[in-house]
Formats: sequence, C-alpha cells, structure tokens
Amino acid sequence: MEDRDRELDPAVKVSDRSTAVIDIGSNSVRLVVFDGPQRVPLPKFNEKVMCGLGQELGTTGRLGEKAMTEALAALRRYAALVHHMGIERVMVAATAAVREAENGSEFVSEIEQQCDLNVQVLSGRQEARYSGLGVLSGIPHADGVAGDLGGGSLELVEISDFRIHETATLPLGALRLSHMGMTEAKLRKTINKKFEKASWLEKLTARNFYAVGGAWRVLARYHIIKTNHPLTIIHNYRLTADQISVLIDEILAMSIEDMYNANGIPKSRANTMHTAAIILQELMAKVTPKNVVFSGNGLREGMLFSELKKSVRKRDPLLDACRDMAASEGRFPEHGEEIYEWLKDVLQMSDRKSKRLIMAAATLSDIAWWANSDYRAAQAFRRIFRAPFSGIGHRGRAVVALSVYARYKGDLSGPATMDCLRLLTEEEAKNALITGLAMRLSHTLSGGTIGILAQTRLEISTSTVTLKIPSSLAALVGHHVRKQLDSLAGSLGSDAKIEVIPGKLS
Repeated sequence: MEDRDRELDPAVKVSDRSTAVIDIGSNSVRLVVFDGPQRVPLPKFNEKVMCGLGQELGTTGRLGEKAMTEALAALRRYAALVHHMGIERVMVAATAAVREAENGSEFVSEIEQQCDLNVQVLSGRQEARYSGLGVLSGIPHADGVAGDLGGGSLELVEISDFRIHETATLPLGALRLSHMGMTEAKLRKTINKKFEKASWLEKLTARNFYAVGGAWRVLARYHIIKTNHPLTIIHNYRLTADQISVLIDEILAMSIEDMYNANGIPKSRANTMHTAAIILQELMAKVTPKNVVFSGNGLREGMLFSELKKSVRKRDPLLDACRDMAASEGRFPEHGEEIYEWLKDVLQMSDRKSKRLIMAAATLSDIAWWANSDYRAAQAFRRIFRAPFSGIGHRGRAVVALSVYARYKGDLSGPATMDCLRLLTEEEAKNALITGLAMRLSHTLSGGTIGILAQTRLEISTSTVTLKIPSSLAALVGHHVRKQLDSLAGSLGSDAKIEVIPGKLS
C-alpha cells in the first residue's frame, strides 16, 4: 500500500498509550500528560509554572537562585503527580537556559537527586529538530520555515516533504533579550547579527512561516479576539504577510500598561511581547513568507513524534482523531467508512483535499445520536468545530462541522453556524451542504446497518440524482428516503429518481 493511500485507509487502527513529558524551559517549567491515539495524543493534564530560569542568562550567564528554587518546587510536584498517576513512561527535557548556564549541570544534578527524574539536556540541534517534528506532527504538509521562540533561544528549522532539513539554534530568547537592557536599535542589530548563522534562510523566501512558542501564540490569540474570529483555536491559525505586519506594528505601539489591559495578552507575557514582536518582524524581513501559520504543536509533541514508527508517523492525524472520536461517541463507527466509499466518487469534489474532508465528515456523522433530537445538529457542529484536531485548518474544520450539521438538520441555517459560515466561500458552504444531505440520505436508507449501502449506488449527473437499489432491498425505499433524495437533488438543482434493479447491481 502506498503511503498516500494509508491516510484514507479505514483499516488502519489506532492505539492508546499514556506518556508524561516534563519540559524545563527557559521561561516556564511544564508537565503535560498525553493520552489517546498514538498518532494524535491529547493532553489530559497540562500545568506550567513561570519560573524564568533564563532571565539572568544574558547578564550573568547563570540560572537565578530564586528561579531554580521555584523550578525545583514545581518539578517535585510534577514527579509526585506522575508517580501517583501510575505513569511509567516519563520524558524530561531541559532546553537552552539549562544547556548554556554555568550552573546548569549543578541544577540538573539537584533535580535528579530531589525528584528522581532522568533529565535529558537537549543540544541546540536536538531542540530544533524536536520543534520541527512537532510542527510536522500537526501540519504534515508544512512547507517553509518553522521558528520556535522560547525564553532562552530561537530554533529555526527548514521543513518540507514531511522532513527536517536545515536547522539553527540562536541565543535570541524573548526572556533573555528582554532583560539585557538594550535599546531597540541595538536589539535589532543583535538579532540580525545572529541571523547570519542561519544564512540558509535567504533561500526560503515566499513560503510559509510556522510560528511556535508561547509569546508568538499570544500574538495569534490577541488577533483572534480583536477580529472576532469565530474560532479561538490557535493551531493552524493563518495570517497573511500583510496581516502579521499590521499586527506587529500594533503590538510595538502598545505600552506595557496597554498590554496589561489588552484582551488576549497574559500579564505574565507583557514584559516580553515587544521583544517577541521585534524578533518576528526581523525574521519576516529575512524570509518574506506568504503566510504565517501558528502551530499549537512544538517541542513536546515533537519528542513523542520522534519515537513513533515511520508507518505510524505517516498516518493522517485528522482521520486518526476522527476514528477515535467515532469509536467512543458513535453508535456505528465502522459505518462511516461505508458512507465514504458510497460518496467519494459521486460528489463533485474529486480532489484529494475534498475527499479527505468527506472521509472525516462521514466518520463523524453519527456522533450526536445521544443528544435530544432538537439539539443534535448544534451539538455535533460544536463538538467538531471546537475539537482538538490536528492536520486541519480553520476552514477545513468549518467544512467538516457544517457537513455533519447538515446531515442532522437538512440545511445550514441556525445561530450555531452563522459565525462559522464567514470562514467559507459560497461554493465551500454549498459543498458542505451537499455532503451533509448525501450523508443524511445514507443514514436514512441504511439505518446504520453495515452492508446495505454497498449493495446500492448513488449517481449524480448534470440534471438528475439517481438512487439505484436492487429489488431485494426495495422495501427500504419509503417516504423518508424519497424526501432525503429530493433534498439532495434540490441542493444540486436536479431532479430525483429511484431505479429498482432486478437482481444485483453490476
């Protein structure tokens, strides 16, 4: 089986495994416990403490005593939590601040003694690689440059064709630079001087830039709130080069007090936002990207991803997540695969991207069966639109969510969908409706029973939507089936027709 076919192969199964990742960063110390499908693990516990280990690195070259005390307290708690949770697989990584500090090795020894944790101090190359793998885990077709801005360093990675290429780690952390007391002019000069170590950046213009790291995610959050974007999920949020330029200028024009009062900017980030914005601005001037895409996945996800078998890595993260959701929330999870096979070649959306979204929608088309019938459409829509999916952008989410909404409601109207429709073109919304009505017909015809759809055929021509059914199944064609077929045909401006075929369909 070819790799590209594995993504749509319904026979590929998922497995569960719990892993704890402790990230000893330059700004924060964090514990994330991942669970769920191996290809798309979900955080079931996530806690961080802002310790500022790298705050004094640029001036003293050392980790501050207060920061180490706070970090050790957090790490003792994390070690105890992991123990009581019964998690055996624990990954502990320390990044730039610990790696570069004069007293970094002493701090690691103290952690291992007090917390009984095995700490891996990542090299700059490792840190960059894991960050890049994290981006690829959530955006498999990423093409361009990924940048992970931490408190102590900036990792830059060239990614394309599902691979890591060039990497660089630079001492340009937002926390480190913010506490060095430089003028803006000197800061910009320092940044560009360090960029010389990543000369390969100049060859990667006019592609995408993938922004990773807490400070840059704050930029996305602020923009989402300010523009009243209908979805607050940061992962795969996309801005054009012009939009990011305007956003950076706005942040740089704000005072610290303005940031304290701004929606979407945590007070703990206010003092480093100017520096983070300047680093991004200088980087944008260097790589002149088409778009800036914000990634919710980074180093921690990359560490997990690096340990997967190649065959697992190449699985589609969206479809794995949909199958997992259907298995836990649907009545007939395997029915989605049959619906997809029934629809994939007849809907007028033959490109691979559209077929993938149809597969996702078909897989999720029964997840709201448990809700009151008056609320099933809205419940399904919200569940899908806000789900922690990877491998899909905001517009793709809208298409899948609206398709399943239409499967339950029969149209796209209602307060739940109004904001979402702003994300799509008229044609995209119509395709979502058509997909939903076709799924509605498939569920009505089959009643969720496996094997019925495979014996029938739906055909769509320029003027007619035809349901062909063998005479042995003719009794299934009742009022509701005719009604759903009429609705589907009406959405296409076509006539509806039912043909009962003697024997089996050829």
